[in-house]
Amino acid sequence: MMRRSPRMRRGIGVLLAGLMLVVLAVPATSAMTPEWTEASWTDTEQTAGTFTAITVPIPEDGGECAIDGSLLNLLSSKLTLKWRVPAGYTLADAGFSYTGSTGLVPAIDTLLGTSLKTVESSGVYSTTLTGALLNAVLGGTRTLNVQIVHSSGWVSSPRTVTGVWPALGLGRATCNVSP
Repeated sequence: MMRRSPRMRRGIGVLLAGLMLVVLAVPATSAMTPEWTEASWTDTEQTAGTFTAITVPIPEDGGECAIDGSLLNLLSSKLTLKWRVPAGYTLADAGFSYTGSTGLVPAIDTLLGTSLKTVESSGVYSTTLTGALLNAVLGGTRTLNVQIVHSSGWVSSPRTVTGVWPALGLGRATCNVSP
């Protein structure tokens, strides 16, 4: 029979003690399941309030749109939207945006710039978007929007004019206002 050293016996003892601990701990922890509870509260406070919804009016129609091209569309192009400020608002409440969506319009507008000018006559505002030289030479489309911005930050639907220039000015440039 083989004789074991005290060091080996101690190791076996520690191993057996650890194994006993695990065997006893597993059933003890699995027996501890959380109890079901129902949480509830009662609050007797009540509150009430009112709110008012606003509709920001769209800029009113001011008449026909205007569009200018040139011979072969070599010169600048102009698109004009005529509109009126709704009652209770001023020109300072108007917001403008425009896009050049086809042809060379976006690229040339970016490189050479555009100008946006608004003038008033007898309560009708005319906002004109002028593109740079050559911007519509290959034809193109441009859109100009005006919206009313309420002091709360709410914004109206836009009044929009869309202008279309034919390539090389061959044909008639057209504009359309909506709504």
